[in-house]
Amino acid sequence: MIKRYLLTLMGFFILATIYLFTLLPLLMVRGDLSSQTYMKSLTVWGLLVLLSLGPALSFLLKKIWFFHGTGTPVSLHELQSTLMKINEMHVPVRVREKGKQLRVEWRYDDPDWCEQMAEKKLSRLYELRLDFDENTRTVTLFDRSRTVDFDLCPIRVKAGFFAMPRLVFGTRRMREYGLEKYRERRPSDYLFKPGEIKSPLVGTLLSLGWNVQFGLF
Repeated sequence: MIKRYLLTLMGFFILATIYLFTLLPLLMVRGDLSSQTYMKSLTVWGLLVLLSLGPALSFLLKKIWFFHGTGTPVSLHELQSTLMKINEMHVPVRVREKGKQLRVEWRYDDPDWCEQMAEKKLSRLYELRLDFDENTRTVTLFDRSRTVDFDLCPIRVKAGFFAMPRLVFGTRRMREYGLEKYRERRPSDYLFKPGEIKSPLVGTLLSLGWNVQFGLF
């Protein structure tokens, strides 16, 4: 896992270096341009960087944070059915279908759990979005978070509408984890950290033969 962290830092450094090199030609001809032309050119460069940064980072993450599944992969239907069984457990985690994706999140609006989350002073909800590629047997995981207000819990919980990207690399030795980790943890043991959702889920996907990669967008 340390190797992946180092590769990620190196990738970010190389990406930043590439962007700086693309700026050099503009800096070299700055004296030959009017202030207005130079500022327009600099603005265009900045916009191009912003537009390409997201896809570049996502590509980087998918290459570095890629894990091969073990054994013969199960069918997509069996995989999703297994994940949906989380909803049958008395745990603070649930799975929802959103189009072709599955979303794994905290049961933040469940009276049995929202009070515990309020006690832990949870201010942002973590959710994990799963995108399935049946041809390559690969699941891409997207980390997201949104604001939450537990002031009226358990009567009502206010969750933010927009979910923002949130990179979560910190997971335990994922191949040793499975969905039973949700059930084995006592309710009072939950700290409602991202890894408590992500590690058991990734371990399950890998054990069912599917590859896993982390994505940004």
